[in-house]
Amino acid sequence: MDGNVFANGSDLEIVEISPTEWRVSAQGVAEQTPAAILGFIRQVGAFFEVMSLDRWRERTYFSSFTRAAETLAQGMRARMNEAVIA
Repeated sequence: MDGNVFANGSDLEIVEISPTEWRVSAQGVAEQTPAAILGFIRQVGAFFEVMSLDRWRERTYFSSFTRAAETLAQGMRARMNEAVIA
């Protein structure tokens, strides 16, 4: 667990928490704020399992890490749009 942060050119901060697990957070939100955490990605064989904190009982699987991370980014953008509308 070396805590690598990946520069991904998006609004996400992706931190390696083990060789097969990553924490995905909203970039620019205080690091100690739990609300910043969007979800987790775990490598399961050849696939990447996504657990979004919005839908924590569901797991979604993708064949690429990039697509898995983008799913969490889409959820973040949807929440931000809802906050603006409300």
